[in-house]
Amino acid sequence: MQDNQGVDRVILSIYDAAVEPDRWPEVLDRIAKLADARGAFIFDIDTSPRDGPRVGATYHTTNYERPLIEAYLKAHNEEELRDQATFAAFSRSGDQVELVPDTVLAPSRQELMQHANAQTMASYGIHHRAGALLNKDHYYSDRFAVQFSQRAGPPSGDRLRALHAVMPHIAKALNVGRHTSRQFTARHAILDVFDLLRIGICIVTASGEVVMANKEFERQLDEVGAFRVDHTKRLVARNESVRLELSNLFASAGNHGKFGARPRKEAILHPLEQEGMALCLEVTPLFMPDMLGERAFSGFALFSLDTSQTYNIDTSFLAQAFSLTKSEEAILAMLAEGLTNAQISERRDRSLETVSSQVKTVLAKTMSQNRTQLIRLATEFNPRMFVDQTVPHTGDEEQVHTK
Repeated sequence: MQDNQGVDRVILSIYDAAVEPDRWPEVLDRIAKLADARGAFIFDIDTSPRDGPRVGATYHTTNYERPLIEAYLKAHNEEELRDQATFAAFSRSGDQVELVPDTVLAPSRQELMQHANAQTMASYGIHHRAGALLNKDHYYSDRFAVQFSQRAGPPSGDRLRALHAVMPHIAKALNVGRHTSRQFTARHAILDVFDLLRIGICIVTASGEVVMANKEFERQLDEVGAFRVDHTKRLVARNESVRLELSNLFASAGNHGKFGARPRKEAILHPLEQEGMALCLEVTPLFMPDMLGERAFSGFALFSLDTSQTYNIDTSFLAQAFSLTKSEEAILAMLAEGLTNAQISERRDRSLETVSSQVKTVLAKTMSQNRTQLIRLATEFNPRMFVDQTVPHTGDEEQVHTK
């Protein structure tokens, strides 16, 4: 019988990796052990036009050697792109994360083993594998793959349940980490880097006491007024509904990851005075973050996006991915500026009814319930928008390809 406490411990370690990405290999080791797997990967598909689509292993278990991985991907990139497209096709419906077995790759095991990449993997001791989309908004990012030996066989029963239990949390941790620590080179100290971000970050203990807050979160405390710090140094939301939702997420790591491969839908919206504006709040548990130097620390990281601010979104990625018209793309850009429907109506010299209809269409096409979710979605396509413009950084240079 699978150890539920073991699964819970792995889930907590997953969220530490959201703010400390160097932890991912260790986390994947624990996940592989949980499922009796040969190993596991988190990878992206690089779609830069210069070299064409390529599979790139972002993180992997420590038993896999990087030179061997690179040699395999160089030799079998085309086969892997084909296989990953098949895995994705069987995993796109709905929000939930689904682990798709390699039985979808060929009509029979015998035919699958005739594939060149399958033969190479077999020579490494890998005889079964499975894959999943961890980000159903952005199909080229945050893919998950897990491999199994001939002895272990494909996952079933408790092993499969354990993987399904942890995958939504991997998806959320990667998604949140996409606009924080994954944007910077290793030479930056993480806590210093947080002050360079345009998204508010606050780390609190399990009881809600503030441990640290970056400059943007402090600005929100002073100017927005959605939170206050009481006399015991506890962070308190002023909105009762928000307090209840935060309490639910603070209660258990098991209350996270409910929206599978679209974690943005789990965000809490704290309404602001401006019409239609809100803080977009996301919470991840923290168990033992090295950056705090406290091995016994247990608490949470709170990420707060102020949608009343202006963000310079490169809308072309979203327009391609969600089939937005030129007019709808223009509406998206103005929403990112923080304009209300009435202000957009005035700028475009269109009736308020027309603009409201266009905004609803953009929200529907991007599967966003409101404009706050829409701006949050944009971070997955252009996360550099959250980095202070004066700071050198690395980003996601890619072109979105559609069928």
